[in-house]
Amino acid sequence: MEKMLEAGSWELTLFDKNKQFGGTWYENVYPGVACDIPSHNYTFTFDPKPDWSHYFAYGGEIQRYFEDFAERHGSKKYMKLNSKIVETRWNEEQGIWELTIEDQVTKDTWSDWCHVFVNGTGILNNWKWPEIDGLHDFAGPKMHSASWDQKIDLDNKTIGVIGTGSTSVQIVPQLQKIAKQVQVYMRSPTWISPPFGAGALTLLQGGQDVDPGQRQYEFTKADKQRFKDDPEFHLKFRKGIEAEINGLFGMYQQNSELSHTFRKVITEEMNRRMGPGHQELKDFIIPTWSPGCRRISPGDGYLESLVRDNVQPIMQGIKKIVPEGIVTADGELHKMDVLVCATGFQVAFRPAFRVINGSGKLLTDDWKDGPNLYLGVSAPRFPNFYTIVGPGATWSNGTLLPSIETTVEYSVKMLKKIQTEAIKAIEVQQEALDEVYAHLDEYHKTTVWQEECRSWFKDGKIKNRIYLWPGSTIHFLKTIKDPRMEDYNIRYRYKNRFAFLGNGDVKATASRDVAGLSTYMRSSDTDWSVD
Repeated sequence: MEKMLEAGSWELTLFDKNKQFGGTWYENVYPGVACDIPSHNYTFTFDPKPDWSHYFAYGGEIQRYFEDFAERHGSKKYMKLNSKIVETRWNEEQGIWELTIEDQVTKDTWSDWCHVFVNGTGILNNWKWPEIDGLHDFAGPKMHSASWDQKIDLDNKTIGVIGTGSTSVQIVPQLQKIAKQVQVYMRSPTWISPPFGAGALTLLQGGQDVDPGQRQYEFTKADKQRFKDDPEFHLKFRKGIEAEINGLFGMYQQNSELSHTFRKVITEEMNRRMGPGHQELKDFIIPTWSPGCRRISPGDGYLESLVRDNVQPIMQGIKKIVPEGIVTADGELHKMDVLVCATGFQVAFRPAFRVINGSGKLLTDDWKDGPNLYLGVSAPRFPNFYTIVGPGATWSNGTLLPSIETTVEYSVKMLKKIQTEAIKAIEVQQEALDEVYAHLDEYHKTTVWQEECRSWFKDGKIKNRIYLWPGSTIHFLKTIKDPRMEDYNIRYRYKNRFAFLGNGDVKATASRDVAGLSTYMRSSDTDWSVD
C-alpha cells in the first residue's frame, strides 16, 4: 500500500488474534517443524535472504525472517495484536464494513470500520482433536501438534502418535531419537518424496549429484558468503528452484509420462529408505493413487524411523482410547505415557468469523453448498471483500508466497480503483464465478486430484469439487496479475459515475511540478502515467 497508493490517502490496520505475528510459524513449534519448500524460495519474492542455515528451513528461522522483515519495512506500526475479528457486517448505505473485534486478553469487544476488508487468515489455522471415542479419557499428557506443550518431558517415554500427514512426518523422526518407544497409528498411506529443487543443489555443489535420499542440506559459511556477495548468482539459484517446481506441474495430469515417472521414482526411493523386508509396512504406506492426489511430503528420516527398533507402526484402526492408551480394532491395548495427535486442522474454507452482507445473509449460508470464491479472492454478493489465496487458489501447485503476494497486490489494485473513482461497492458477478468453476471442474476430470484419496483440497472428502487452481503457480500469477474489471459489478457513491473527474486539474497543477505536468514527454518509448 505504501508503494501503490498515494501517501496520506489511506489508513491500514492489521488485526492478529495472537500476541505475536507470524501465523503458522508462530503457532507451530513441534519438534522438527520445517517448510517443505526450499528456504531461498520461501521468502517474499523481492526480499531474498542469503544466509539461510538449511536448504529446507526450520520453523524458528522462518519466524525470525518474518519478524525481521516487519522491522525492516516498518510493518509493525499497522498491527493490532491480541485482536480477534468476531464479525464483519456490510453497511450498504454508507458503503463500509462494520467490524466487531474481541480483545484476546480482556475478552472485551470493540468496534471499528473500513471501506475494504481483506481476509488473510488462511485455510489451515483452526486445529482439531480427532474424533475418537474416549480421547479425553487418556490419563497421561495429551497434546496436538499445533498446540505443542514444550514443558512435557518426552525423554525415554512411550509415545503414541496418531496421523501420517506432513506434521507426523516431521515429528516422528525427532521423537524416535529420544523416546523409549514411538507407536505410530497410521490411518492412510502417503507419498514421501525425494527433495524438490535438487537441480539447484547440484549447481551449488559444483555439478556433483545430490544424494536422492538426502532431502536436507546445511549451507556452509562459504555458501552464505557467495549468496551475499553475488546477488546475480543468488537470483539464478532461486530462479532455478522455482522453475524446477513450476516445470513439474505436469505430474498432476493423470496418466501423464511425468506422473508415471514420479510414481516409479518415489516408489523406488520409499522402498530404498525402508530397506529390505518390512513388506506389510510397504504395502500399507505406499499409496495406490497417484503422487499428488494428496500433498506430497518430502520427509527426511520418516521412513527410516518407521523401521527403527524403538518405533512400532500400527496399521490397525483405532477402536477407542482408554486411560492407559489406545485400543485398536483387533482389541489389543497399546499402553503409552504420552499421546500426540498429529491430525491436522479443521479445513476453514469459510472464515472463522461471521461475515454478513447488505441483505443480512451470512457468508456461511451463502456458501451452504460449498465455497463460492472467484479466483480464490472475491465472493459474489460480498462487496469490497477480498480473501488471500482462499479455496480455488494454488495450495498444491508449488510455492505459496508468490500467490499470497500477488493476491495482496490484486486487492490493493481493487481498493485503489475504489478510492480514486468514488466507488461505493464493487462485487464480482456470480456468472463470472460460475464459468470459472465450470472450467475448473472440466480441467480436473483428468488430474490426479480426482482420484480415490481423502484430501482437504476436496474439503476433507474423497469425492467432491476440487478447490485447486487449474494450472501451475505461474499460470495463476499470470491470471490474477491484473483484475478483470469486466467480471465485477460497480455501484458508485454519486449519481454520476464520472464525478471523480473533479475540477479538471491534476495533482501536479497545484504544486506546479514541471515533471508532473509533462509525464508523457519522453526521450524513448517508455511507459507513462499521470497522478
